Amino acid sequence: MNLSTAMKSLTYTLLLLPMLCLAETRERFVLIVGNNTSATLGRPRLQFADDDAAKYDTVFRVLAPGAYVRVLTELDKDTARLFPEVRQRAEPPTLARLQEAFEDISQRVRENTRQGRESELYFLFAGHGDVEQGKGFLELADGAFTSDALEEALSRIPVQRAHVVLDSCNSFFMLNPRKPGGRRYATPVDSAEAMGRRLQNVGVLLSTSAEAEVYEWSELQSGIFSHAVRSGLLGAADGDGDGAVSYEELAAFVETASHDVKNPAFRPHVFARGPSGDNQVHLMESGGANGAVLDVGETEPVRLVVRDAEGLRWIDSHSEAGHRVHLRLPQAIRGGSVERVLADGSSERFGLPAEKGTLSSLVSVERVLEARGITDPLRMLFAQPFGPRALADFRSAQAATPTPVYGISREDGDRMGLLLGQLGQQQRQSRHVEGALRLTGGAAMALAGGLNLRAGGYKAASWSYLGASALLLGAGTWSLLSSTEGEEVEAEYRRALLTQEDHALVVARTEERLRSIAVTEERNRFALKLTGAFVLATGAALTVWMEDVKPPLPENYGRALNRLAGPAFMIAGTSFLLDAFLQRSPAEHVLEAWRSDRAPREVPRMSISLLPEGGAMMGMSGQF
Repeated sequence: MNLSTAMKSLTYTLLLLPMLCLAETRERFVLIVGNNTSATLGRPRLQFADDDAAKYDTVFRVLAPGAYVRVLTELDKDTARLFPEVRQRAEPPTLARLQEAFEDISQRVRENTRQGRESELYFLFAGHGDVEQGKGFLELADGAFTSDALEEALSRIPVQRAHVVLDSCNSFFMLNPRKPGGRRYATPVDSAEAMGRRLQNVGVLLSTSAEAEVYEWSELQSGIFSHAVRSGLLGAADGDGDGAVSYEELAAFVETASHDVKNPAFRPHVFARGPSGDNQVHLMESGGANGAVLDVGETEPVRLVVRDAEGLRWIDSHSEAGHRVHLRLPQAIRGGSVERVLADGSSERFGLPAEKGTLSSLVSVERVLEARGITDPLRMLFAQPFGPRALADFRSAQAATPTPVYGISREDGDRMGLLLGQLGQQQRQSRHVEGALRLTGGAAMALAGGLNLRAGGYKAASWSYLGASALLLGAGTWSLLSSTEGEEVEAEYRRALLTQEDHALVVARTEERLRSIAVTEERNRFALKLTGAFVLATGAALTVWMEDVKPPLPENYGRALNRLAGPAFMIAGTSFLLDAFLQRSPAEHVLEAWRSDRAPREVPRMSISLLPEGGAMMGMSGQF
């Protein structure tokens, strides 16, 4: 060994020493929940949440040897046959059992603290989730586990770091509750402020989709997000080659893996925030990991699919040219195979190493004409290679992309469109009615002014009538020809939905516009109160003046008209005041309806589509 090589080896060893020492002194506690059922909302049963829980159990026993791993799930018959050891350990995913598990972990962590050992907690969930009154919840077998309950459980466990990984709709609101009456969406800034105050030592990795759909892929026998997370933790997401996977790396890996999937409904929407807001914190160090290792480092991109002996898919990896990854192979896949997917769609299958081996040293088993499972519409999953360049591109994209928003589903977008349609229609009708009334009032004022001049009344009063007539006629014409702000918001919203812009950003921007309109209308209402009081006072003064004027006006219809002016002004002023105090604008009604947390629930539907090249895709839609 030459001096240069020796120095590099020494440097690498020195870098790993703190990691290895920390791995030895820190005890990890892992709590996994997978629930297919929906006790709270009555949705269709999922197929693979129990499989995800079983696979997470297997993966964390590789990455955190000696850890306390507890899994709460009910395995169906097929999954129980695939994971007999997990079946023996699995507990029902009920509220009582989950609370008991958190309490058990809390006691163990406190004991560790007394003995001077550090502790780290992982909480992972796969299943249904939703948000109600601004607060998220996860569905267990017998009810909802709320964001408040999760926060309370995490706050009772004095670990140095906790990691929460959730694969459920609206999971963002499990860690970032929305204030009642506030806006319907949230941003990473909200998360930073809220979690910085409440859960500083907690990191989160979330599949944040607010869509009323849960997509599971039968080829993966898993949810897409959970499969990508496991692949990344087992080494595929190690973008800088330091032997560990950070929050940023895992988020970048999941985003890169789904980058080429055309349908946005199939792409996981990832939110990652490490403890104390540091995304460089490691979700997992592999220094203490056990099991076999596949060393992959080629001069060209390498796309691999790792399966167990039963053909179950465990790892998808697509490394950049020249980038080396070390894939950790769980004991459960001993005797399995690794498929190298080639550019022409075919693949070459190799036997997996028993302990440690390189891809180039493996013996080819067979050649497959078409890569298994790489089929439409999800065939583009993992199509993009991942490594240092992809990680750099992810950082650049994060800096250039508009601030994302969470909590806005496609149903919310449709609901916003319906509400804006009502707003536009109401304001359009109101504008037409007001325009017609103003034109009628202007014509009446013009007639009164003309009659007053002809009758020889006061010229000042006559010109006042004619001036008011001109103002009313102009205002009426403007009302008929112009458009209101509500109509403009509706038109802009329709146009924006026709573009490729993120619909969640469009909805969030529209919500802020509605808030701005509501503030303006509140000011207009205050101005209307002042105007009503002024007109009422003017009418009262005019009525008194008409009776006491010296010399008295001649008894003719001119004086009769002048006598009617005072009461008319008083009636108008009173109507202005009543309108200002008792009525709210259409925009305010729409904003109140939008703020209400829940639209009428759509009946859940399940669909299964057979893919022409093999496999199937399951889609569930409704209120999830």
